[in-house]
Amino acid sequence: MDPHENQETPSDRIVRLGLRSVHATDLLSVALTPEGGDEQGICDRIAQELLKKGGLNRLGQLGPVDLAELSPLPTREVNRILAAIEFGRRLGNTAKGVLPTIGGAKDVFQRFRWLQDEQREHFCVILLDAKSHVLVEKTIHIGTVDSTVVGPREVFREAIREGAASLIVVHNHPSGDPTPSEADYEVTEKLAQVGEMLAIPLLDHIIIGHHAYRSFRELRYL
Repeated sequence: MDPHENQETPSDRIVRLGLRSVHATDLLSVALTPEGGDEQGICDRIAQELLKKGGLNRLGQLGPVDLAELSPLPTREVNRILAAIEFGRRLGNTAKGVLPTIGGAKDVFQRFRWLQDEQREHFCVILLDAKSHVLVEKTIHIGTVDSTVVGPREVFREAIREGAASLIVVHNHPSGDPTPSEADYEVTEKLAQVGEMLAIPLLDHIIIGHHAYRSFRELRYL
């Protein structure tokens, strides 16, 4: 007899215990497993590894490049998982009734503190409604942040799609020093100009370093 034949799978546990009672690892493993389920064991290990790297909060911040680097899954499967995570996040916000609010740079630093441990630059956008409630947080670029790579098109395409009233951008300096570079000033100026034209103002650009941050608004550049 196959020793794995009677081994309970994550899907089995969901049937037996219900969705709300199983561990997050089981939920993620089922989401990762493609149709047919032949890779269940591999997906179990990937799910455990992903959650070890930062838990559910970190997982919700992952972009396609991040997840592709952490797992051997094809792009279609990666996008399917991220879509499920994003749908769950939005559903959760709807169920709560009240969306989180950004009160200032310190709030952003707390929400994006995980960036201080990243070895590559991540450029993220926070889209806000008219009352400064968070609509969407998204990583739009990973790599060197400069004005030729991170452009207004990528940032404001998301803002228009979500009906944002304003936005904040965030990125990290892997060196740990959050002092703005010349490229940071160039990116900020471009985004501020386009935001003014589109009536979707850039409220702040925050750079995350090791246990520190710099805010362009606090520096009176915005």
